[in-house]
Amino acid sequence: MRKFFAKASTFLLGIVLLFNISGTLADRIAPLEDWRIEHQQRVESLQARRDVIEAVTLGNSHSDSLDYSVLGIEGQSMAFAAADLFEIEKYAMYLAAELPKLKTVFIAVSYYSFSWDNAAFEPYRTRRIRYYSMAPVWSPIRGDVSNYVLGKLESFTHIMSEVRSDHWLGVWANLERNVSLENTSPYDGVLTTSAWGICPHYTAEQLEPHALRTATRNVSDSLQMAIVHSRLESEAYSALARTIEALQAKEIRVILFTPTYYEKYNKYFIEDGSSIIEDMKGMLDRLQQTYQVEYYDFSRDREVVIHPELFYNSDHLGECGKKVFSAKLLKAMSDNTQK
Repeated sequence: MRKFFAKASTFLLGIVLLFNISGTLADRIAPLEDWRIEHQQRVESLQARRDVIEAVTLGNSHSDSLDYSVLGIEGQSMAFAAADLFEIEKYAMYLAAELPKLKTVFIAVSYYSFSWDNAAFEPYRTRRIRYYSMAPVWSPIRGDVSNYVLGKLESFTHIMSEVRSDHWLGVWANLERNVSLENTSPYDGVLTTSAWGICPHYTAEQLEPHALRTATRNVSDSLQMAIVHSRLESEAYSALARTIEALQAKEIRVILFTPTYYEKYNKYFIEDGSSIIEDMKGMLDRLQQTYQVEYYDFSRDREVVIHPELFYNSDHLGECGKKVFSAKLLKAMSDNTQK
């Protein structure tokens, strides 16, 4: 019997090792999810600079609107693709304990943040599993044990890198050419020299269909998540409230912000999701009154929304847009401090 268990254990360890090696190599040779590579690089940067970092940015990809060189702070974005407020709470607690000089936490609040739960909607559930596999959190979000177990299993086995949507065709093709797909996707936008510098961006003609498609999808997904998770808004609100309260207890300044979106994205989101925005603003008002937390809303800033050269796509600022937005946020924060 002992020999059987020894052989079985050796076999399982061999399988895990094989998955780790093949999955890691596949991700390096032909990554299917660039955001994972980017997040891993951020984690490495965070670890290397942990003793000097004074600020971090949390949230979904909209969090990447900040340019810390403009803010003049030693900061690091720890944005996580499609992150919801439940995931942000977990990550914030880890970072607050990990970074000795942390003074400020910026949290991006999108229109749909209070109506978003990755675990409640099957197309996004793999994001929650990926979150658990990559984030250094050691307990599950309430009621999410199964995804937590799958996520930690993935972190040890890389099984999700084995089951590839391209059926490994990209890996074989790149091995034959001895290249990596990372950063080889052509950028089909344009370069514009403006008052803000040289700005890579999409044109107004390109932003229009992206705005319609993205805004419609975000509204639809939010509504479907709310159907599956009946108390989603109130529980998401509680998650953010707990995050604010815990950070403030450590004397860490919490700054909530909504970045600027391209005018067409705002137009299409409002057409179908105006109630989502109204609810979001109502909950932010409550948070401000309860915790005196700072919140800055630049979502419809007229000096930004009409300029395609400031946007990477319809709901993400480009390099020039980040500089403009960060300067505006810095001024708003300074004005608020002087009151």
